[in-house]
Amino acid sequence: MHYLRVNHGLLFRSGLVLLFVLWANGCGHEAKEEKEESAGEYVKISCADRTVDVDPTVGAKPVAVYVCSGRTVTWKANGHVFKVEFKGDSPFSGDEKAFHNDHATSKSMKHLGALTVFEYKITVDGKVFDPQVIGGGGN
Repeated sequence: MHYLRVNHGLLFRSGLVLLFVLWANGCGHEAKEEKEESAGEYVKISCADRTVDVDPTVGAKPVAVYVCSGRTVTWKANGHVFKVEFKGDSPFSGDEKAFHNDHATSKSMKHLGALTVFEYKITVDGKVFDPQVIGGGGN
């Protein structure tokens, strides 16, 4: 039989130090909260009118924009010639589907119960891009 000689005092103190470091850094607590937050069912988004910058490299910034019910979207030309055309249904009251330099702000977003993606085509200085507007799914 072999015995391993261990200084139990050193092992005990090392364990306490390790526990203290883990506790002080919040190991487990914050990580658990982040995990629950990112895996949760809800994402909180502030509701406000949205501005989309017309961009000649990607078409629109942001490429996808969430719009709350009753809010508007304004495409900001930034010195470019643009035209927006919604491919299917319009997300806006009055069923507006086309916007351009002289008509850059939508009417209010329709009330949608389910989260819905509305794809549109934007032509910027002759180049075509396919961004999207997302609406609904909230209270």
